Amino acid sequence: MLGSNEIISKVETQVRPKISVIVTVFNTGEFLSKCLQSIINQTIWNVMELVIINDGSSDHSSEIIKEFVKQEPERIISIHYAENQGVGNSRNVGIAQSRGDYIGFVDSDDWIANNMFELLYTKALDGHDMVICDYFSRYEDEDLTIPEKGFSQDIFTQKQAILYAQVVPWNKLYKKELLQKIEYLNIWYEDVASTPILISLADMPAYLNIPLYYYKRSRSGSIANSSGPKVLDILRAWDRLIEHAQLNNSFKEEILFFVTKCINYYIDFKPEYADHFWEYARKHRELLSGGEYNRKAVETKEIRDLFGLFNMSTPMYATNNETKDATKYPTNNETKYATKKKRALRIIQVISPICSPVSAVDTAGTEKMVYEITQELVKRGHRVVLYAPKGSKVSAKVVPFPKYFEDRHLPAFIRKTRPSKVDLIHDHTFSSIVRLRKMGIPVLPTHHLPTNIEFHDSVYVSHAARKNAGVKGLVVHNGINPDEYEYSEGKDDYLLFIGRILPDKGVIHAIEVAERNHQKLIIAGPIKDEEYFRNILQPRIDNNENIHYIGAVASKQKQELLKGARCVLFPSIWKEPFGLVLIEAMISGTPVLALNNGAALEVLEGFPQLVCNSIDELAHKALHEPFPPPHVLREYVLTKFTTATMVDQYITLYEQKINEFMKRRVKLKRLRGRRFKLLRGRKLKLLRGRKLKLLRGRKKLKLLRGRKKLKLLRGRKKLKLLRRRTNLKLLRRRKNIKLQRRTNLKLLGRKKYFIKKKIKAKRSVTKRIKSRSNR
Repeated sequence: MLGSNEIISKVETQVRPKISVIVTVFNTGEFLSKCLQSIINQTIWNVMELVIINDGSSDHSSEIIKEFVKQEPERIISIHYAENQGVGNSRNVGIAQSRGDYIGFVDSDDWIANNMFELLYTKALDGHDMVICDYFSRYEDEDLTIPEKGFSQDIFTQKQAILYAQVVPWNKLYKKELLQKIEYLNIWYEDVASTPILISLADMPAYLNIPLYYYKRSRSGSIANSSGPKVLDILRAWDRLIEHAQLNNSFKEEILFFVTKCINYYIDFKPEYADHFWEYARKHRELLSGGEYNRKAVETKEIRDLFGLFNMSTPMYATNNETKDATKYPTNNETKYATKKKRALRIIQVISPICSPVSAVDTAGTEKMVYEITQELVKRGHRVVLYAPKGSKVSAKVVPFPKYFEDRHLPAFIRKTRPSKVDLIHDHTFSSIVRLRKMGIPVLPTHHLPTNIEFHDSVYVSHAARKNAGVKGLVVHNGINPDEYEYSEGKDDYLLFIGRILPDKGVIHAIEVAERNHQKLIIAGPIKDEEYFRNILQPRIDNNENIHYIGAVASKQKQELLKGARCVLFPSIWKEPFGLVLIEAMISGTPVLALNNGAALEVLEGFPQLVCNSIDELAHKALHEPFPPPHVLREYVLTKFTTATMVDQYITLYEQKINEFMKRRVKLKRLRGRRFKLLRGRKLKLLRGRKLKLLRGRKKLKLLRGRKKLKLLRGRKKLKLLRRRTNLKLLRRRKNIKLQRRTNLKLLGRKKYFIKKKIKAKRSVTKRIKSRSNR
């Protein structure tokens, strides 16, 4: 089976391994050590084995493999091919050579968490043939790690797994018996041809909602980033899936819809081969166009109307000459409400950490708008990164905030984690903290709530909000996706208040209107002021059987309430920056009566009769006003307040902001060039001046030194003269002393002489006297 391959080492151990991990290697020496080490570091490595297939690598991968084999000869099987055999063949060889009960795959440029196979194996022991986990996408060029879902739906079932589980083989643990039921095709996209079939054949597949695998994106040379005729191998993969679907009635619809989704995806992913994909869809139209999955996906715009179920103008019905022009094929970016994209922008969307997670689930106005903007930008092909609270679910990459995170932490966090190439940051924070800091790239702030911080480029959600701020700025009205709201012309006889339960929202006025008119009123929304509700509202609700509080409502229930109401009351007593409920009601075909506060008159500009100046007027119109027809209300919103319209305006602002930034940068470069020249001239002048000063200084120093030397010389001469003089004086003194001594000696000698003479004279006298007396 191995042919010309060389088995480097395969040592049988006494204990049969429980898990075999297969790694196929082709010129990934740069990343291979990290990959293999992460497998050896597994917490249950003692019951594992590693099967390495070196598929004709020409770099230093072979040397790395040999080093690891030396470290663990009993647990590593290494197989080497002289020439590249293909990923599919390598996987089949690895499965045949493995001895474990369960098999996992790891790509040689990726790595895994230390406890990945322990967690997957523990789950598999509960009777699951396949266990799927989440993973991290690693963007090395942008130094960014993003958690991704291995299964993108909320409820995991086998049928949903076929449709929405990632087809990649590496975030899964398989029972060996399951893998032995099929063979991997030796083509590009071998995982597309195999994973849905394996899921359909598995007994109780399971899902582990923990990211354990680190997937390296954007690597040059990988199949995902390659092009060429081999791209058409995907057609062989679809053929295999269709063949399996016809033999497997249990999951036929799911597998055929998976193929339809793939065709939609690859028309955008590889547009240079779009004509081949459309031709394939036309060929299999009868088989792929049916089914409930396809109809619902087209209605919800999850996929394009590939088979012309609702639109006969699709390329499915084009002539042969028309289909040759790949540029005529519509993409997901060309929808009913979207404009054609010009240039793919790289945008960061930022929301405050105190907000709720951004998702399709009912959220407050700010989170809703950020979700709509992000989804529409991604749909149009722009590259978006969303900084939002943990739990946010959008089509873009999400960077979740850490625990105990505040607005003030945002600028540094974004600088540290943002991609290396970003065109603009859209700041939705309430404090505009990102706009306040120098980020080195353009920042566009949108004020969703009243704020004391304004900029020349501030964006407000209404003219009223801008006027209340008292400054000049830009205005982009909020928008909603019409496809997310149900429309009905049939109305029930009840009034509706929907919003947060706060004094400022005017709930008490809605109750007052219902009491005056004896009309049924439904109040829906979360309680944000418990004391206000308990003391003011609840007694009046309990005393009137026509008034009902039903609490916060989910999306489906909200749709039913909005489309069925006779009228929605909006008696807000504070200056609403926009009032999203106004357009949500009208898109459902339901009229709105609002007090003339904030942006109500602006949003209802087409229906000024729906804006009231008092509660009395509001009560009168709720009972007697002939409201505009539902289709007129819906058409009004479609022309002014859709997500597409809002995003069109934002994209224009993005491009203006980016162009202004680039122009400033060019000007700065020119100014720096001029300044450099000026500085150069000034520096030269300064240098010349300094040189002159130095020369003069040096001359002065020389003069000073010369003068000092002269002074020193004169001083020395003076010293010598003084010394000579002092010496002479000393000598004279000494001579004088000697002379005095001599004279003194002479005098003494004379005195002694005379004294002696006197003594002799006295003695002679005494002798004479004695001699005379003796006589």
